[in-house]
Amino acid sequence: MEWWAALVLPVGAARAADVQVVQTYHLQAGLDVDTAGQVTRVELPGAVPPVLGAPAQEAIKRWRFKPPVRVGHAVTARTYAWIDLVLAQRPDGNYGVAVRYIKNGPALVLRAPRWPREQGDGRLTMAAVVQPDGSLTDIKLVASEFSSPLARKQFALAVDEAIRHSRALPELVDGKPVATRVQIPVIFQTRSPSDAAEAKARRTTDAPADAHGTPDLSGQAVALDSPVQPLEAEPRG
Repeated sequence: MEWWAALVLPVGAARAADVQVVQTYHLQAGLDVDTAGQVTRVELPGAVPPVLGAPAQEAIKRWRFKPPVRVGHAVTARTYAWIDLVLAQRPDGNYGVAVRYIKNGPALVLRAPRWPREQGDGRLTMAAVVQPDGSLTDIKLVASEFSSPLARKQFALAVDEAIRHSRALPELVDGKPVATRVQIPVIFQTRSPSDAAEAKARRTTDAPADAHGTPDLSGQAVALDSPVQPLEAEPRG
């Protein structure tokens, strides 16, 4: 989904080749969804400038989701969507805001794992359950790629410990918090300071947070059974 809202004059849909990206905000927004699947309320982080927040909320409220059903009736819900909020300049000089849906689920505040003594690069995926009280349980390793069994074990233990000490905002169904299963992919990769700075500038969601290879887990989790599902693969405005 890519929806444009003009900040100067009304503009229509735009192709990526037609615009010049000025800045990209990768963030998580709280969404309240009514029984018709319409987004009725959007909570954006305070870091988003108001001049961008207004058109972004207008775009997000055009999205449609499949509301959860309880006892045969659709009920309200609250979920948290990861989005890219893109400020771009069109060829005519006007500025616009593109809002790109990425995924939705509970809001996780995940601690960065400590770098194990066993050095090396690799990747793994952990599974967990976000409980209604915001805790994370049932943590287990579901996939990994490392050069040695020792490295896999130490890195898995480091991520397991980080997840156990993390918290989440659970999704709500009919005003009540519910459990959601998630998977958390993590990449451990040693990079030079220049490579780390370049990765940060690209705002990739799977890049390590610093030159020492300590990954930032924020935004990594993927909800497996969110009660709030988009009606399309990517909601459209």
